[in-house]
Amino acid sequence: MMSGSSTTVHHSSAMRSPVESTVSRRPPSIRRTSHVDIGTRAGQLQLIGGARDLITLDRTAEVADEASAHAVIGGDRTLLQLHTTPARPAAELLIGRTVAVGFRDAVRDALPDDVATGTSLALLLDDLPVAALISGYALLYSGSLESSDGIASQHDICSGWRTGGTMLTSVHHGDGVPVTVGPRAPELSGDDPLAWHEMAPMQMGWMRRRRVVDIALADTADIADISLAITAMFRDSHVGPDGTETVLHEYSLTARVDQTTQTFTSCAAVPRVLPFVECPVAAASADRMVGTHVDSVRQFVRADLRGVSTCTHLNDLLRSLGDIGTLAATLHTRLRG
Repeated sequence: MMSGSSTTVHHSSAMRSPVESTVSRRPPSIRRTSHVDIGTRAGQLQLIGGARDLITLDRTAEVADEASAHAVIGGDRTLLQLHTTPARPAAELLIGRTVAVGFRDAVRDALPDDVATGTSLALLLDDLPVAALISGYALLYSGSLESSDGIASQHDICSGWRTGGTMLTSVHHGDGVPVTVGPRAPELSGDDPLAWHEMAPMQMGWMRRRRVVDIALADTADIADISLAITAMFRDSHVGPDGTETVLHEYSLTARVDQTTQTFTSCAAVPRVLPFVECPVAAASADRMVGTHVDSVRQFVRADLRGVSTCTHLNDLLRSLGDIGTLAATLHTRLRG
């Protein structure tokens, strides 16, 4: 049981090495950035996100796609309102559904063209279930999460939730979920104003999930190597009552994709900021992506990356690599044009 903000004990996170800035854009390349802000208004969960695909050619940059979404979710995780740009009338079919297991399938049924072509809007809607899930961390920080009931039943879903690990041991001893506080969040844009799409300032007590997937033609002296060089990362952060933004979860990742076979030839994840000492073990699971076809990424992650050797947050970053094929096709179309 958690007893309230006045007695909540905060612990330093186990890993505290956030990246200082996003990788520089490399021509020719295409970069997808996205974010979802997570917080409450009038007792209802608000998920407010944006995404953009940016093509960089020599000294020029152009937007290939962009989208935004605002979801209002009730206490039982039912989707009450959904506003998207671009507007999709069929998105109304999602109203009344639970933003949890099965929601992504419902998105595919309601917006098949967006999902099939991997639009930035499809990515935002795909992110809603995990954004709703991690909203509980904001309650932990404020001390308003009064019970850890049900958490023990989800043992071994990932490395950090393993039986006998730091988190579940605390829960079993009646001390609730340990409230970990990570390092101050560095600004990711660096000196490049186009590194990320525009995002509003974070609100006090809210969380934000940022993600970037950068795809460039591999820089190699081997003329036979026509692989794609992938750089990606995600960061979950929180703004405390003093206005300081701190990092809760962060991974960076590099990968190569053979353009002829459309399969991963390498994939390596680096844990940057994680709450518990057991969490970093999951980084090795990214290597299991090798040999996977880009169009099968989401199915592979869903079916094969489970249990204490994995991380649910890293899995979401890996899932986003499922759009590499369509993003690379967009880049090649622009290069031919």
